[in-house]
Amino acid sequence: MIRGYAEQPSPRPGDELTLRVATDAPAFRVELYRCGARMVRAGTTSWLPGRDAPAHLPFQDWGRPGVGLHGEALAPWPAYRLRIPVGWTSGVYVAVLVEGDGAGRDRSQPDRTTPDGRDARALFVVRPDRPRARILYKLPVLTYHAYNLIDGRPYDPASGSGHWCLYNAPRPDELPRPVPAGVGLHRPGGGTGAVPYDFATNPDPYDPTPRQTFAHWDARFVGWLEAAGYRADYCTDVDLHRGGRDLLDPYRLLVSVGHDEYWSDAMRDAVEGFTAAGGNAAFFGGNTAWWRVVFTDEVTFARVGFWHELGRPENAMIGVSFRHGGERDRTDHPVPVGYRVQHAGCWVYAGTGLRDGDVFGDGPDEYLAGYECDGVEFDRADLDAGRPVRPTGSDGAPADFTILAVGDTRPSGPWGFGNGAATMGLFRPGGTVFTAATTDWARVLTAGTTPVLDRITRNVLDRLSCATPGAAGAASRDRAPAAGPACGPGTAGAPARAGWSCAGCPATGPASRSAGRRDRSATC
Repeated sequence: MIRGYAEQPSPRPGDELTLRVATDAPAFRVELYRCGARMVRAGTTSWLPGRDAPAHLPFQDWGRPGVGLHGEALAPWPAYRLRIPVGWTSGVYVAVLVEGDGAGRDRSQPDRTTPDGRDARALFVVRPDRPRARILYKLPVLTYHAYNLIDGRPYDPASGSGHWCLYNAPRPDELPRPVPAGVGLHRPGGGTGAVPYDFATNPDPYDPTPRQTFAHWDARFVGWLEAAGYRADYCTDVDLHRGGRDLLDPYRLLVSVGHDEYWSDAMRDAVEGFTAAGGNAAFFGGNTAWWRVVFTDEVTFARVGFWHELGRPENAMIGVSFRHGGERDRTDHPVPVGYRVQHAGCWVYAGTGLRDGDVFGDGPDEYLAGYECDGVEFDRADLDAGRPVRPTGSDGAPADFTILAVGDTRPSGPWGFGNGAATMGLFRPGGTVFTAATTDWARVLTAGTTPVLDRITRNVLDRLSCATPGAAGAASRDRAPAAGPACGPGTAGAPARAGWSCAGCPATGPASRSAGRRDRSATC
Protein backbone atom coordinates (compact mmCIF):
# COMPACT_ATOMS: atom_id res chain seq x y z
CA MET A 1 0.00 0.00 0.00
CA ILE A 2 1.19 3.49 -0.78
CA ARG A 3 -0.70 6.77 -0.74
CA GLY A 4 0.33 10.37 -0.78
CA TYR A 5 -0.58 13.96 -1.47
CA ALA A 6 1.08 17.24 -2.37
CA GLU A 7 1.02 19.71 0.50
CA GLN A 8 1.24 22.69 -1.86
CA PRO A 9 -1.41 22.17 -4.56
CA SER A 10 0.17 24.65 -6.97
CA PRO A 11 3.86 25.51 -6.58
CA ARG A 12 5.78 27.64 -9.07
CA PRO A 13 9.06 26.71 -10.76
CA GLY A 14 11.82 26.99 -8.18
CA ASP A 15 9.44 26.40 -5.25
CA GLU A 16 9.68 23.50 -2.85
CA LEU A 17 7.03 20.80 -3.13
CA THR A 18 6.30 18.71 -0.06
CA LEU A 19 4.95 15.24 -0.71
CA ARG A 20 3.41 13.48 2.26
CA VAL A 21 3.62 9.73 1.70
CA ALA A 22 2.68 6.72 3.84
CA THR A 23 3.59 3.20 2.75
CA ASP A 24 4.21 -0.25 4.14
CA ALA A 25 7.00 -0.73 1.59
CA PRO A 26 10.60 -0.36 2.81
CA ALA A 27 11.35 2.10 0.02
CA PHE A 28 9.67 4.03 -2.77
CA ARG A 29 10.52 6.47 -5.51
CA VAL A 30 8.58 9.21 -7.25
CA GLU A 31 8.06 9.54 -10.98
CA LEU A 32 6.72 12.94 -12.01
CA TYR A 33 4.57 13.33 -15.12
CA ARG A 34 3.08 16.33 -16.85
CA CYS A 35 -0.46 15.71 -18.12
CA GLY A 36 -1.14 17.27 -21.51
CA ALA A 37 -1.94 15.64 -24.82
CA ARG A 38 -0.23 12.63 -23.22
CA MET A 39 1.59 11.74 -20.01
CA VAL A 40 5.18 12.97 -20.31
CA ARG A 41 7.76 12.07 -17.68
CA ALA A 42 9.24 15.23 -16.22
CA GLY A 43 11.54 13.72 -13.61
CA THR A 44 12.16 10.99 -11.06
CA THR A 45 13.70 10.67 -7.63
CA SER A 46 16.13 8.17 -6.24
CA TRP A 47 14.89 5.58 -3.75
CA LEU A 48 13.42 7.12 -0.61
CA PRO A 49 12.91 5.41 2.75
CA GLY A 50 9.34 4.19 3.21
CA ARG A 51 7.48 4.90 6.42
CA ASP A 52 3.92 4.12 7.35
CA ALA A 53 1.42 6.36 9.10
CA PRO A 54 -2.24 6.02 10.11
CA ALA A 55 -5.16 7.53 8.28
CA HIS A 56 -6.45 10.70 9.91
CA LEU A 57 -9.96 12.14 10.03
CA PRO A 58 -11.35 13.92 6.95
CA PHE A 59 -11.19 17.43 8.42
CA GLN A 60 -7.63 17.10 9.73
CA ASP A 61 -4.30 18.13 8.24
CA TRP A 62 -2.67 14.73 7.75
CA GLY A 63 0.80 16.29 7.87
CA ARG A 64 0.36 17.28 11.52
CA PRO A 65 -0.15 15.21 14.67
CA GLY A 66 -3.82 14.39 15.09
CA VAL A 67 -6.22 12.71 17.47
CA GLY A 68 -8.58 9.93 16.38
CA LEU A 69 -12.21 9.49 17.25
CA HIS A 70 -11.36 7.48 20.36
CA GLY A 71 -8.56 9.75 21.57
CA GLU A 72 -5.74 7.79 19.95
CA ALA A 73 -2.69 9.69 18.73
CA LEU A 74 -2.31 9.92 14.95
CA ALA A 75 1.23 10.44 13.78
CA PRO A 76 1.78 12.94 10.95
CA TRP A 77 2.48 11.59 7.49
CA PRO A 78 6.18 11.68 6.59
CA ALA A 79 7.34 14.61 4.47
CA TYR A 80 9.55 14.33 1.38
CA ARG A 81 10.66 17.64 -0.11
CA LEU A 82 11.36 18.17 -3.78
CA ARG A 83 12.38 21.30 -5.67
CA ILE A 84 10.33 22.18 -8.77
CA PRO A 85 12.85 22.74 -11.58
CA VAL A 86 13.04 26.30 -12.84
CA GLY A 87 12.39 25.27 -16.44
CA TRP A 88 9.12 23.42 -15.83
CA THR A 89 6.10 24.56 -17.84
CA SER A 90 2.85 25.45 -16.14
CA GLY A 91 0.51 22.48 -16.21
CA VAL A 92 -1.11 19.63 -14.33
CA TYR A 93 1.36 17.13 -12.87
CA VAL A 94 0.97 13.74 -11.26
CA ALA A 95 3.45 12.17 -8.87
CA VAL A 96 3.37 8.41 -9.44
CA LEU A 97 4.54 6.57 -6.32
CA VAL A 98 6.47 3.35 -7.06
CA GLU A 99 7.01 0.93 -4.18
CA GLY A 100 10.39 -0.75 -3.78
CA ASP A 101 11.62 -3.88 -2.05
CA GLY A 102 14.48 -2.14 -0.25
CA ALA A 103 17.06 -3.73 -2.53
CA GLY A 104 16.70 -1.39 -5.49
CA ARG A 105 13.90 -3.26 -7.27
CA ASP A 106 10.36 -2.12 -8.02
CA ARG A 107 7.72 -3.86 -5.95
CA SER A 108 4.78 -2.30 -7.84
CA GLN A 109 4.05 -1.49 -11.46
CA PRO A 110 1.65 1.47 -11.60
CA ASP A 111 0.10 2.41 -14.92
CA ARG A 112 2.14 5.27 -16.35
CA THR A 113 -0.24 5.96 -19.25
CA THR A 114 -3.02 7.61 -17.25
CA PRO A 115 -3.28 10.10 -14.40
CA ASP A 116 -6.09 8.00 -12.95
CA GLY A 117 -5.63 5.70 -9.96
CA ARG A 118 -7.15 4.78 -6.61
CA ASP A 119 -3.80 4.97 -4.82
CA ALA A 120 -0.09 5.58 -5.52
CA ARG A 121 -0.68 9.01 -7.08
CA ALA A 122 -0.71 12.65 -6.05
CA LEU A 123 -1.88 15.51 -8.25
CA PHE A 124 -0.58 19.06 -8.24
CA VAL A 125 -0.47 22.05 -10.56
CA VAL A 126 2.61 24.03 -11.48
CA ARG A 127 1.72 27.68 -11.86
CA PRO A 128 3.87 29.88 -14.09
CA ASP A 129 6.61 32.05 -12.60
CA ARG A 130 4.78 34.91 -14.31
CA PRO A 131 1.71 34.94 -16.59
CA ARG A 132 2.73 33.52 -19.96
CA ALA A 133 -0.58 32.89 -21.72
CA ARG A 134 -3.89 34.57 -22.39
CA ILE A 135 -5.91 31.64 -21.05
CA LEU A 136 -6.00 30.60 -17.39
CA TYR A 137 -7.32 27.08 -16.80
CA LYS A 138 -8.65 26.39 -13.29
CA LEU A 139 -8.86 22.91 -11.73
CA PRO A 140 -11.78 22.28 -9.29
CA VAL A 141 -9.76 20.86 -6.40
CA LEU A 142 -12.51 21.69 -3.90
CA THR A 143 -14.97 19.50 -5.81
CA TYR A 144 -12.43 16.68 -5.99
CA HIS A 145 -12.05 16.76 -2.21
CA ALA A 146 -15.76 17.17 -1.49
CA TYR A 147 -16.28 13.64 -2.88
CA ASN A 148 -12.96 12.18 -1.66
CA LEU A 149 -13.42 8.97 0.34
CA ILE A 150 -9.71 8.00 0.49
CA ASP A 151 -9.81 4.18 0.23
CA GLY A 152 -13.52 3.91 -0.51
CA ARG A 153 -14.54 2.46 2.86
CA PRO A 154 -17.44 4.56 4.18
CA TYR A 155 -17.62 5.32 7.87
CA ASP A 156 -19.22 2.54 9.93
CA PRO A 157 -20.75 3.77 13.21
CA ALA A 158 -20.61 0.29 14.75
CA SER A 159 -16.85 -0.06 14.44
CA GLY A 160 -15.94 3.61 14.25
CA SER A 161 -13.80 2.93 11.21
CA GLY A 162 -13.86 4.14 7.64
CA HIS A 163 -14.02 7.58 6.05
CA TRP A 164 -16.52 10.24 5.19
CA CYS A 165 -16.76 13.15 2.82
CA LEU A 166 -19.31 15.94 2.36
CA TYR A 167 -21.84 13.42 1.03
CA ASN A 168 -21.85 10.78 3.76
CA ALA A 169 -20.88 12.70 6.89
CA PRO A 170 -22.12 10.82 9.97
CA ARG A 171 -24.77 12.24 12.26
CA PRO A 172 -23.55 13.50 15.65
CA ASP A 173 -25.11 10.48 17.39
CA GLU A 174 -23.04 8.16 15.18
CA LEU A 175 -19.75 9.57 16.45
CA PRO A 176 -18.05 8.97 19.81
CA ARG A 177 -17.16 12.66 20.07
CA PRO A 178 -18.10 15.94 18.38
CA VAL A 179 -16.18 16.80 15.22
CA PRO A 180 -16.15 19.95 13.09
CA ALA A 181 -17.90 20.05 9.75
CA GLY A 182 -15.88 20.11 6.57
CA VAL A 183 -13.04 18.31 4.86
CA GLY A 184 -9.40 19.09 4.34
CA LEU A 185 -7.06 19.60 1.40
CA HIS A 186 -4.08 17.96 3.13
CA ARG A 187 -4.93 14.29 2.59
CA PRO A 188 -4.67 11.75 -0.23
CA GLY A 189 -7.01 12.28 -3.15
CA GLY A 190 -7.86 15.65 -4.58
CA GLY A 191 -8.06 14.59 -8.22
CA THR A 192 -6.37 11.20 -8.19
CA GLY A 193 -4.88 8.64 -5.82
CA ALA A 194 -8.09 7.92 -3.90
CA VAL A 195 -11.67 6.70 -4.30
CA PRO A 196 -14.55 9.15 -4.90
CA TYR A 197 -17.69 8.69 -2.86
CA ASP A 198 -19.89 7.75 -5.83
CA PHE A 199 -17.35 5.61 -7.70
CA ALA A 200 -19.20 2.32 -7.18
CA THR A 201 -22.77 3.58 -6.85
CA ASN A 202 -22.99 5.97 -9.80
CA PRO A 203 -20.66 4.83 -12.60
CA ASP A 204 -20.57 6.65 -15.90
CA PRO A 205 -21.81 4.33 -18.67
CA TYR A 206 -19.74 6.29 -21.20
CA ASP A 207 -16.40 6.48 -19.36
CA PRO A 208 -14.96 3.95 -16.88
CA THR A 209 -12.90 6.55 -15.02
CA PRO A 210 -14.66 7.81 -11.90
CA ARG A 211 -16.42 11.12 -11.90
CA GLN A 212 -15.07 13.72 -9.45
CA THR A 213 -11.49 13.00 -10.54
CA PHE A 214 -9.10 14.86 -12.81
CA ALA A 215 -9.08 12.03 -15.35
CA HIS A 216 -12.80 12.09 -16.04
CA TRP A 217 -13.38 15.57 -17.46
CA ASP A 218 -10.40 17.87 -16.93
CA ALA A 219 -7.74 15.54 -18.28
CA ARG A 220 -9.76 15.08 -21.46
CA PHE A 221 -10.13 18.82 -22.01
CA VAL A 222 -6.53 19.62 -21.09
CA GLY A 223 -5.33 16.96 -23.52
CA TRP A 224 -7.54 18.35 -26.29
CA LEU A 225 -6.50 21.94 -25.49
CA GLU A 226 -2.80 21.24 -25.74
CA ALA A 227 -3.08 18.89 -28.73
CA ALA A 228 -5.01 21.64 -30.53
CA GLY A 229 -2.13 24.05 -29.94
CA TYR A 230 -3.66 26.29 -27.31
CA ARG A 231 -1.37 27.65 -24.66
CA ALA A 232 -2.70 28.08 -21.15
CA ASP A 233 -1.47 28.73 -17.66
CA TYR A 234 -2.91 26.53 -14.91
CA CYS A 235 -4.14 27.09 -11.37
CA THR A 236 -6.54 25.57 -8.83
CA ASP A 237 -9.61 27.04 -7.22
CA VAL A 238 -7.57 27.30 -4.02
CA ASP A 239 -5.37 29.80 -5.87
CA LEU A 240 -8.46 31.68 -6.97
CA HIS A 241 -9.76 31.74 -3.39
CA ARG A 242 -6.45 33.08 -2.09
CA GLY A 243 -5.37 35.25 -5.00
CA GLY A 244 -8.64 36.79 -6.14
CA ARG A 245 -8.58 39.39 -8.88
CA ASP A 246 -4.80 39.64 -8.79
CA LEU A 247 -4.66 36.09 -10.12
CA LEU A 248 -7.13 36.76 -12.95
CA ASP A 249 -6.29 40.26 -14.12
CA PRO A 250 -3.30 39.40 -16.34
CA TYR A 251 -5.44 37.01 -18.44
CA ARG A 252 -8.03 37.42 -21.17
CA LEU A 253 -9.98 34.25 -20.41
CA LEU A 254 -10.71 32.01 -17.43
CA VAL A 255 -11.66 28.42 -18.35
CA SER A 256 -13.52 26.00 -16.07
CA VAL A 257 -14.44 22.48 -17.19
CA GLY A 258 -16.46 19.48 -16.01
CA HIS A 259 -17.79 19.60 -12.46
CA ASP A 260 -16.82 22.85 -10.74
CA GLU A 261 -19.41 22.65 -7.98
CA TYR A 262 -17.88 24.29 -4.88
CA TRP A 263 -17.20 28.03 -4.72
CA SER A 264 -16.28 30.42 -1.93
CA ASP A 265 -17.27 34.08 -1.67
CA ALA A 266 -13.73 35.11 -2.58
CA MET A 267 -13.80 32.96 -5.73
CA ARG A 268 -17.10 34.41 -6.91
CA ASP A 269 -16.07 37.96 -6.05
CA ALA A 270 -12.93 37.55 -8.13
CA VAL A 271 -14.63 36.08 -11.20
CA GLU A 272 -17.60 38.44 -11.18
CA GLY A 273 -15.30 41.43 -10.73
CA PHE A 274 -13.05 40.17 -13.53
CA THR A 275 -15.87 39.74 -16.04
CA ALA A 276 -17.56 43.00 -15.02
CA ALA A 277 -14.30 44.79 -15.78
CA GLY A 278 -14.02 43.26 -19.25
CA GLY A 279 -12.43 39.89 -18.65
CA ASN A 280 -13.97 36.78 -20.21
CA ALA A 281 -14.93 33.40 -18.78
CA ALA A 282 -15.89 30.09 -20.41
CA PHE A 283 -17.59 27.37 -18.38
CA PHE A 284 -17.46 24.05 -20.25
CA GLY A 285 -19.21 22.25 -17.41
CA GLY A 286 -22.37 21.79 -15.41
CA ASN A 287 -23.60 22.00 -11.80
CA THR A 288 -21.22 24.94 -11.59
CA ALA A 289 -21.10 26.99 -8.37
CA TRP A 290 -23.97 25.05 -6.78
CA TRP A 291 -22.58 25.05 -3.23
CA ARG A 292 -21.22 27.97 -1.23
CA VAL A 293 -18.23 27.01 0.89
CA VAL A 294 -16.30 28.70 3.68
CA PHE A 295 -12.76 27.97 4.81
CA THR A 296 -12.43 27.35 8.52
CA ASP A 297 -8.63 27.51 8.24
CA GLU A 298 -6.10 27.54 5.41
CA VAL A 299 -6.74 23.94 4.38
CA THR A 300 -10.22 23.00 5.63
CA PHE A 301 -13.52 23.98 4.04
CA ALA A 302 -17.19 23.32 4.73
CA ARG A 303 -20.31 23.86 2.65
CA VAL A 304 -22.91 26.20 4.10
CA GLY A 305 -25.76 26.16 1.59
CA PHE A 306 -26.85 26.51 -2.02
CA TRP A 307 -25.92 29.85 -3.51
CA HIS A 308 -29.42 30.53 -4.82
CA GLU A 309 -30.92 30.00 -1.35
CA LEU A 310 -28.47 32.45 0.19
CA GLY A 311 -29.58 35.45 -1.85
CA ARG A 312 -26.86 35.30 -4.49
CA PRO A 313 -27.93 32.98 -7.34
CA GLU A 314 -25.09 31.44 -9.30
CA ASN A 315 -26.78 32.77 -12.45
CA ALA A 316 -25.16 36.15 -11.74
CA MET A 317 -21.75 34.61 -12.45
CA ILE A 318 -22.45 31.88 -15.01
CA GLY A 319 -25.89 32.78 -16.39
CA VAL A 320 -27.49 29.43 -15.54
CA SER A 321 -28.28 27.19 -12.57
CA PHE A 322 -28.48 23.50 -11.76
CA ARG A 323 -31.96 24.07 -10.36
CA HIS A 324 -33.30 24.43 -13.91
CA GLY A 325 -31.10 21.72 -15.43
CA GLY A 326 -30.89 18.29 -13.88
CA GLU A 327 -28.99 15.10 -13.16
CA ARG A 328 -29.10 11.69 -14.84
CA ASP A 329 -27.44 8.79 -13.05
CA ARG A 330 -26.06 5.49 -14.31
CA THR A 331 -28.22 4.24 -17.21
CA ASP A 332 -31.51 5.28 -15.60
CA HIS A 333 -32.55 7.47 -18.56
CA PRO A 334 -31.09 5.97 -21.74
CA VAL A 335 -32.77 8.27 -24.29
CA PRO A 336 -29.92 10.64 -25.32
CA VAL A 337 -30.38 14.39 -24.92
CA GLY A 338 -28.52 16.78 -27.21
CA TYR A 339 -28.78 20.49 -27.95
CA ARG A 340 -31.33 22.10 -30.26
CA VAL A 341 -29.86 25.18 -31.93
CA GLN A 342 -31.31 28.67 -31.87
CA HIS A 343 -29.71 31.95 -33.01
CA ALA A 344 -27.45 29.99 -35.36
CA GLY A 345 -26.02 33.24 -36.78
CA CYS A 346 -24.13 33.85 -33.55
CA TRP A 347 -20.32 33.75 -33.77
CA VAL A 348 -20.34 30.72 -31.44
CA TYR A 349 -21.69 28.63 -34.34
CA ALA A 350 -19.32 29.99 -37.02
CA GLY A 351 -18.11 27.25 -39.35
CA THR A 352 -20.43 24.55 -38.00
CA GLY A 353 -23.04 24.70 -40.72
CA LEU A 354 -25.76 24.45 -38.10
CA ARG A 355 -29.13 26.10 -38.60
CA ASP A 356 -31.88 26.92 -36.16
CA GLY A 357 -33.70 23.76 -35.14
CA ASP A 358 -30.76 21.46 -35.82
CA VAL A 359 -29.78 19.14 -32.97
CA PHE A 360 -26.26 18.05 -32.06
CA GLY A 361 -24.92 15.73 -29.38
CA ASP A 362 -27.98 13.45 -29.26
CA GLY A 363 -26.42 10.30 -30.70
CA PRO A 364 -26.51 7.07 -28.67
CA ASP A 365 -22.76 7.37 -28.09
CA GLU A 366 -22.93 11.10 -27.33
CA TYR A 367 -25.67 12.11 -24.84
CA LEU A 368 -24.26 15.60 -24.49
CA ALA A 369 -26.64 16.92 -21.84
CA GLY A 370 -25.67 15.66 -18.38
CA TYR A 371 -24.71 13.79 -16.34
CA GLU A 372 -25.42 17.12 -14.64
CA CYS A 373 -26.53 20.19 -16.52
CA ASP A 374 -27.60 23.76 -15.87
CA GLY A 375 -30.41 25.87 -17.30
CA VAL A 376 -32.47 29.03 -17.03
CA GLU A 377 -36.18 29.47 -16.60
CA PHE A 378 -38.05 30.14 -19.83
CA ASP A 379 -41.57 29.67 -21.18
CA ARG A 380 -41.79 26.05 -22.21
CA ALA A 381 -44.77 26.85 -24.43
CA ASP A 382 -42.30 28.55 -26.76
CA LEU A 383 -40.08 25.47 -26.75
CA ASP A 384 -43.01 23.15 -27.48
CA ALA A 385 -44.09 25.41 -30.35
CA GLY A 386 -40.61 25.42 -31.86
CA ARG A 387 -40.06 29.13 -31.16
CA PRO A 388 -36.76 30.52 -29.81
CA VAL A 389 -36.86 30.68 -26.03
CA ARG A 390 -35.79 33.57 -23.83
CA PRO A 391 -35.02 33.67 -20.11
CA THR A 392 -37.77 35.01 -17.89
CA GLY A 393 -35.17 36.39 -15.50
CA SER A 394 -37.15 35.26 -12.46
CA ASP A 395 -34.38 32.88 -11.41
CA GLY A 396 -31.70 35.57 -11.38
CA ALA A 397 -30.47 35.00 -14.94
CA PRO A 398 -28.87 38.14 -16.40
CA ALA A 399 -31.24 40.23 -18.51
CA ASP A 400 -29.02 39.88 -21.58
CA PHE A 401 -28.44 36.12 -21.32
CA THR A 402 -28.88 34.66 -24.82
CA ILE A 403 -29.95 31.02 -25.02
CA LEU A 404 -28.07 29.49 -27.94
CA ALA A 405 -29.18 25.88 -27.51
CA VAL A 406 -31.65 23.89 -25.44
CA GLY A 407 -31.29 20.32 -24.22
CA ASP A 408 -34.79 19.28 -23.19
CA THR A 409 -34.58 16.48 -20.60
CA ARG A 410 -38.30 15.75 -20.36
CA PRO A 411 -38.59 13.35 -23.33
CA SER A 412 -35.84 11.28 -21.71
CA GLY A 413 -37.44 10.38 -18.44
CA PRO A 414 -37.92 13.07 -17.37
CA TRP A 415 -34.86 13.66 -15.22
CA GLY A 416 -34.66 17.44 -15.09
CA PHE A 417 -35.22 19.91 -12.27
CA GLY A 418 -37.35 23.04 -12.51
CA ASN A 419 -37.60 23.92 -16.18
CA GLY A 420 -35.89 20.63 -17.01
CA ALA A 421 -33.63 21.84 -19.79
CA ALA A 422 -29.94 22.49 -20.23
CA THR A 423 -29.35 25.90 -21.84
CA MET A 424 -26.07 26.72 -23.55
CA GLY A 425 -25.62 30.45 -23.88
CA LEU A 426 -23.76 33.63 -23.06
CA PHE A 427 -24.11 37.13 -21.64
CA ARG A 428 -22.01 40.27 -21.28
CA PRO A 429 -21.48 41.71 -17.82
CA GLY A 430 -18.63 43.80 -19.29
CA GLY A 431 -16.63 41.01 -20.83
CA THR A 432 -18.30 37.87 -22.15
CA VAL A 433 -19.33 34.78 -20.17
CA PHE A 434 -20.04 31.59 -22.15
CA THR A 435 -21.56 28.51 -20.55
CA ALA A 436 -21.84 25.08 -22.14
CA ALA A 437 -24.11 24.11 -19.22
CA THR A 438 -23.25 20.39 -19.15
CA THR A 439 -20.60 18.38 -17.33
CA ASP A 440 -20.06 16.05 -20.28
CA TRP A 441 -18.93 18.62 -22.85
CA ALA A 442 -15.31 17.43 -22.50
CA ARG A 443 -16.27 13.77 -22.91
CA VAL A 444 -18.17 14.33 -26.15
CA LEU A 445 -15.61 16.84 -27.42
CA THR A 446 -12.74 14.39 -27.09
CA ALA A 447 -14.67 11.35 -28.34
CA GLY A 448 -14.42 12.74 -31.86
CA THR A 449 -18.03 11.89 -32.71
CA THR A 450 -19.33 15.46 -32.81
CA PRO A 451 -17.24 17.75 -35.06
CA VAL A 452 -19.45 20.76 -34.38
CA LEU A 453 -18.47 20.59 -30.71
CA ASP A 454 -14.83 20.94 -31.71
CA ARG A 455 -15.68 23.98 -33.84
CA ILE A 456 -17.79 25.63 -31.14
CA THR A 457 -15.08 25.10 -28.53
CA ARG A 458 -12.45 26.64 -30.80
CA ASN A 459 -14.71 29.58 -31.60
CA VAL A 460 -15.21 30.31 -27.91
CA LEU A 461 -11.55 29.96 -27.00
CA ASP A 462 -10.34 31.95 -30.00
CA ARG A 463 -12.75 34.82 -29.59
CA LEU A 464 -12.69 35.17 -25.83
CA SER A 465 -8.91 35.00 -25.58
CA CYS A 466 -8.59 37.84 -28.12
CA ALA A 467 -6.71 40.93 -27.01
CA THR A 468 -9.23 43.16 -28.77
CA PRO A 469 -12.36 42.48 -30.79
CA GLY A 470 -11.38 41.77 -34.35
CA ALA A 471 -7.81 40.78 -33.51
CA ALA A 472 -6.31 37.32 -33.30
CA GLY A 473 -5.91 36.22 -29.75
CA ALA A 474 -5.48 32.63 -28.53
CA ALA A 475 -2.20 32.68 -26.68
CA SER A 476 -0.32 30.28 -28.91
CA ARG A 477 -2.35 30.67 -32.10
CA ASP A 478 -2.46 33.12 -34.99
CA ARG A 479 -6.10 32.36 -35.80
CA ALA A 480 -9.16 33.88 -34.20
CA PRO A 481 -12.53 35.21 -35.30
CA ALA A 482 -12.94 38.81 -36.29
CA ALA A 483 -15.99 40.72 -35.19
CA GLY A 484 -18.95 38.65 -36.31
CA PRO A 485 -22.70 38.89 -36.08
CA ALA A 486 -24.21 39.75 -32.76
CA CYS A 487 -26.11 37.08 -30.86
CA GLY A 488 -29.76 37.46 -30.06
CA PRO A 489 -33.20 37.46 -31.57
CA GLY A 490 -32.07 39.37 -34.65
CA THR A 491 -29.98 36.39 -35.79
CA ALA A 492 -32.65 33.74 -35.41
CA GLY A 493 -32.87 31.50 -38.44
CA ALA A 494 -29.54 32.49 -39.93
CA PRO A 495 -27.15 29.68 -40.79
CA ALA A 496 -23.80 29.51 -39.05
CA ARG A 497 -21.21 31.40 -41.05
CA ALA A 498 -17.82 30.17 -42.09
CA GLY A 499 -14.97 30.69 -39.67
CA TRP A 500 -13.20 34.06 -39.68
CA SER A 501 -9.47 34.62 -39.63
CA CYS A 502 -7.48 37.65 -38.71
CA ALA A 503 -4.02 38.62 -37.61
CA GLY A 504 -2.14 41.24 -35.69
CA CYS A 505 -2.54 40.23 -32.07
CA PRO A 506 0.58 39.15 -30.13
CA ALA A 507 0.86 35.37 -30.26
CA THR A 508 2.21 35.01 -26.74
CA GLY A 509 2.29 36.80 -23.45
CA PRO A 510 -0.24 37.96 -20.88
CA ALA A 511 -2.59 40.86 -21.16
CA SER A 512 -1.23 44.16 -19.96
CA ARG A 513 -2.76 45.34 -16.71
CA SER A 514 -3.09 48.74 -18.32
CA ALA A 515 -5.01 47.39 -21.30
CA GLY A 516 -8.50 48.81 -21.63
CA ARG A 517 -10.93 46.47 -19.96
CA ARG A 518 -13.58 46.78 -22.64
CA ASP A 519 -11.05 45.90 -25.32
CA ARG A 520 -10.65 42.48 -23.73
CA SER A 521 -14.17 41.32 -24.40
CA ALA A 522 -16.02 39.96 -27.40
CA THR A 523 -18.98 41.46 -29.17
CA CYS A 524 -22.18 39.50 -28.74
